[in-house]
Amino acid sequence: MNRFRRFWPLLAVVVLGVAAFKGLRTLQRLRNRVRPVADALAAPLARAGREAVATPPDANERLRQELVVMRLEYAALRERLKREELRGAHLRFEHQRLAKLEPCALLFRDPATWFSSCVLDVGAAEGVRDEAGVLTADGVVGKLDQLGQDSSSLLLLSDPNCRFSARLSRTGLQCSVRGDGRRGCLLEHLGGQDDVRVGDVVETGAGGRSFPHGVPVGRVLRLERLEGGLRLEAEVVPAANLSRLEGLYVWVGEPKP
Repeated sequence: MNRFRRFWPLLAVVVLGVAAFKGLRTLQRLRNRVRPVADALAAPLARAGREAVATPPDANERLRQELVVMRLEYAALRERLKREELRGAHLRFEHQRLAKLEPCALLFRDPATWFSSCVLDVGAAEGVRDEAGVLTADGVVGKLDQLGQDSSSLLLLSDPNCRFSARLSRTGLQCSVRGDGRRGCLLEHLGGQDDVRVGDVVETGAGGRSFPHGVPVGRVLRLERLEGGLRLEAEVVPAANLSRLEGLYVWVGEPKP
């Protein structure tokens, strides 16, 4: 018994060595089985990395730019189709039917002259003339100014240089419209005894060069008596939204009977 105790540590070392040897062989066999699977999974990633390195650094940027150009071309074609559908369209107001209209769109608008002028994509090539009236389905927007071949400047209704004849729908009283330099316009050439009321509808008058008669201009917002009550000035809120210039038309002449 004493002899067995003396050899016990040596026996334990031998047993642990055998176990360790078998464990190493087991790990080696497991690694040999797992390695092909790992290599198969890593191969696509390695190939993608090599392709990414081989691709020119500006290829993605070039593709992005081509996509942007294609989107712009699509938008231009869609706008052209819409323009053709609108060409010859008819607008109807209470006292006037407009037939000869040329559709147009906003080309440029400078924040410094937001309520004064802007540029439209219509010009002499479309058969329009200088000082032709521009309007929407809601009413007057302004007049063409500085007519070009393919583009023109639009003088907005709110610009003080924009003037044209008008009338009050309720009474038929004739007057003139001038931009107030802010966001609306004023009625001029009113006498102190003229019948004008807040809320009166203002429309274009007969005999104007820029507009046919009966197109809405706006409504009277405020009245002010000047020169001791001898003269009356009326502030008008435009019928058309001058902040949102969409659905624009240029009036090119009287409609056919």
